[in-house]
Amino acid sequence: MPHYNAYDSFKTKKSIEKKQRAKNKALGKKNDDVDDFIINKCDNYGIVIEVRYDDAYILLGDEIILASLRRDINLVCNQVIFPGDKVIISKDGSNYTIINLIRRTSLLSRTKKDSTRKDDVGLTKNIAANIDLAVIVVAAKEPPLHPKFIDRYLMILQNSAIPTIICLNKCDLKTEEEEKILSVYRKLGIPVIETSTYKKQGIVELKSYLLNKQAIFVGNSGVGKSSLTNAIMDDDEIKTSHVSNKSKRGRHTTTTSKYYIWNDNSSIIDTPGIRGLDVSSFSPIEIQDYFPELDNWKNKCKYSDCLHYHEPYDSCIVKQGVASGLINRNRFASYLRIMSDVLKEKNNDEIMKEIFLEKNNSLHK
Repeated sequence: MPHYNAYDSFKTKKSIEKKQRAKNKALGKKNDDVDDFIINKCDNYGIVIEVRYDDAYILLGDEIILASLRRDINLVCNQVIFPGDKVIISKDGSNYTIINLIRRTSLLSRTKKDSTRKDDVGLTKNIAANIDLAVIVVAAKEPPLHPKFIDRYLMILQNSAIPTIICLNKCDLKTEEEEKILSVYRKLGIPVIETSTYKKQGIVELKSYLLNKQAIFVGNSGVGKSSLTNAIMDDDEIKTSHVSNKSKRGRHTTTTSKYYIWNDNSSIIDTPGIRGLDVSSFSPIEIQDYFPELDNWKNKCKYSDCLHYHEPYDSCIVKQGVASGLINRNRFASYLRIMSDVLKEKNNDEIMKEIFLEKNNSLHK
């Protein structure tokens, strides 16, 4: 599994821990193990709705409080706690402290590719915890629908074992081209919902999927995640963005993941829009496991470790399936782009040309 277990980040840094233990010993104090920060169960907890650098907003009962992380963790809050986390709070006067984290059922993370800080690129960024359903939000237009983004996010969500649906927003702008793209995912068994916040279309259907779930909206900047959140909550206060006329790419408006409750036991985590999605942390051999349409083909290749990339056309049944039209060409092109990123090569276009050149040659034999 490519994404690290963030529980390890809760452990005290060795150098600091060693000094602290020595100091405690000299003072005759007991050295508590910070691993007791994570507990399995507690009925009285708060839910993290927004995380800042060194503290977090917590929904505790009917009240929103600001709480800091307990000091012995020795890490800043946004490295430890994420929206959707369930935490135990203690109160001392007017101050609140996060003393425990209830073990997560899931953790969604991604590798940074579009950071404004070059030294952050390639690092893992945790986004949200305890997700019951992920909604990949795309737009029919402005920004245009790119299936490669859907394919990459599907990989990350499947890797985290998070159920997923696709939401086509701005569906009033949909053409046959977008419908053709979406039909591929419908055939894979992935629910596709079409919405238009402008025309108030599809919101009721989307709500039916979100009811009684802690859901997360993910997608490019400008696709309308915050507008959808507004529509579901019947609230116009969430700041929404527009698309740059020059680049036709969305501008970042939501800058941190935020948590919204819209019905009993029903919530949405609205995440910042992103412009790139790095999946290079996946190993080449496992990438094909996230493309189920290859399942009936990949084990028939001549080589058991075939990546359907460098291997000759005659030995790769998957490539032959693409050439014959039995494997969707666009999805395989997306697979090749991902393999290209992972292998640090740029041969995907040449491979597609090779496949259809071989097909034409076989037709003329």
